[in-house]
Amino acid sequence: MRLHRNPKLGLAGRYALVKTVEEGCSMREAARRHGVSPATACVWSARWRSASAEERRTLSCLFDRSSRPHRSPRLLPGQPAGTHLR
Repeated sequence: MRLHRNPKLGLAGRYALVKTVEEGCSMREAARRHGVSPATACVWSARWRSASAEERRTLSCLFDRSSRPHRSPRLLPGQPAGTHLR
């Protein structure tokens, strides 16, 4: 499982948050109950709604995502293995 070092909500808290929203609670009220901002509640709720049945079953949609970009078009090509600049 990939979670930040000190997340405001762990996996169980995120799951409880999305279940609270699914039960009909407003986003603002669910955020207040779980001690996060409405924006954070909206992020986790959106990820839950857009997840597949398998991602929901395994809760993988509630894991943290990498902040690394998917592509870096200006990145220089890497050197072949075993070559060094001197």
